[in-house]
Amino acid sequence: MNESKSHRQVAWLIIALLLFLRIPFTIAITFFHPIEDHSGGVVYEVGTYLLTAILIYWERHRLADFHVDVYALAFIIFLRPLQTLILAYWKVDSPMAFPHPVGLLIWVISIGSILLLWQSRFKPARASFITVGWLAIGIFAGICVSVAGNLNSFRSMFSPNPYPPSVSVLTSMSLNIVYHLGFAPINEEPLFRGFLWGYLRQLKWKDGWIMIFQALLFTCAHVYFAGRYPLMFWVYIPATAILFGWLTLRSRSITPAILAHGMINGSVYVLIMVSLRAV
Repeated sequence: MNESKSHRQVAWLIIALLLFLRIPFTIAITFFHPIEDHSGGVVYEVGTYLLTAILIYWERHRLADFHVDVYALAFIIFLRPLQTLILAYWKVDSPMAFPHPVGLLIWVISIGSILLLWQSRFKPARASFITVGWLAIGIFAGICVSVAGNLNSFRSMFSPNPYPPSVSVLTSMSLNIVYHLGFAPINEEPLFRGFLWGYLRQLKWKDGWIMIFQALLFTCAHVYFAGRYPLMFWVYIPATAILFGWLTLRSRSITPAILAHGMINGSVYVLIMVSLRAV
């Protein structure tokens, strides 16, 4: 009983640190500089990935209780370091780009997680055929939300244009979606729709209340949009938080939410590029 209590205490401490990094810490640095370009953003990125990796190892024997199946685990372990290679390919001057020290640290965390899980004879939760269907639903939902939020850009897809996007532009657009799959979704889905949800359920919270609570927290984490983009903050973000929660609850996996989240964030750039064809 004492061991179980200490196990939960460590888990909640990690959750508290993750929430601190995502809400007050990120809000503070975002009000001064974009998180991708600020040294504080590096602390958030590396700290969040490290703490998430620790939680995965800490709960490796019951990851299914936290909606982490084999697909989610693969996304978390492989997409994050892949992001550093994309930054290097784009020649972005960022400490997160490979082979900068911070970018290498992401790889160390990823490879270290693989080795520790393998050494512990870890067996990930199997994903059923139904889960695969929910992955497609997650992608479709992400595209629909992006289109709904960018109707003007979407309409331009059907406007005549003698100069279609070049192969290099299409490649960049595709990479952008992959980049965003390894960015915010890997930072936020394991926290809000994964471990936090599972631990609150252990405290006998009903899924409906958890759905509302995680949506409120997720919205608070984006409060820096409130002044400049009030519609996004008050409507779009809460709605997407409910969507991600619903996808997770129905599929019992955060993977569809990761895909929807990444498609929403990444396809915004795609729609912007498409809209430029009409100019």
